[in-house]
Amino acid sequence: MFYLIITTIIWSFSFSLIGNYLSTDINSWSLAFLRSTIACIFFLRWIDFKIPFSYILKIVLIGALQIGIMYMLYLNAFNYTSVQKILLFTVTTPFYITMISQIINKKIKLFAFFIALISILGALVIRMTDFNTGDFVGFIFIQLANVSFALGQVLYKIIKADNKISTNVYTDFSFFFIGASFITLIGLMISTSSYTQPSSTNQWLLVLWLGGGASGIGYYFWNHGATQVRVETLATMNNLVIPLGLFIEVLFFSGTYNYQTFVIGSVIIISSIIASLRFDNN
Repeated sequence: MFYLIITTIIWSFSFSLIGNYLSTDINSWSLAFLRSTIACIFFLRWIDFKIPFSYILKIVLIGALQIGIMYMLYLNAFNYTSVQKILLFTVTTPFYITMISQIINKKIKLFAFFIALISILGALVIRMTDFNTGDFVGFIFIQLANVSFALGQVLYKIIKADNKISTNVYTDFSFFFIGASFITLIGLMISTSSYTQPSSTNQWLLVLWLGGGASGIGYYFWNHGATQVRVETLATMNNLVIPLGLFIEVLFFSGTYNYQTFVIGSVIIISSIIASLRFDNN
């Protein structure tokens, strides 16, 4: 749980940093590739080819799915809609995690769906707003990103639970980000956008932080934390970033929101997390 909370705090800054400082100058394909590659370089020192190739391939594919494909979809959404709406659109991730986990495990737990829906309700209370055409396109991008992110989390959790091979978690993430870097490079090559890079020192520092910190450390913490909690808790924790991200946007970037709905929605989300933890303990 500790790892998930720390990662949520780290990620709560990412939405605003991308939306306010990077998305207008660096195209989404280039930013996805840069973030993945920087994180990959960060973990390369722990790479180990002595472990079975079948296990390496699974981790590479999960990285390509959870990070590579997700990044390309998620970052493209910034071209169509606002930071605050992107935060809102991530609200469905708990449902996808719960649904995917139960389909794979062939076990239907109505309580898990109930907890996920409560978390979604809390996020919707915080930020309900009218949509335009650009918002709808952004919504589609984020939903596809949510599915990729959810599937990656569930698959990594299952693989680590079933794995009889003793591997260093850092080694996992060296291959994880190789997969992410490879798929984002392909995306950049086949896209109609040319490669763009940061144009100032401040932008380079932000990209380095997003790659090494938010991506490298963040996804290591998140996936490692995911293996230590039940899927119900993992699902609801995905929505804690919404109130935190909105708080950061308002506090540092002059965003606006309704304080009453923010408090009510945040209480609902936190209550769903507490309920999932009690379910874990029982």
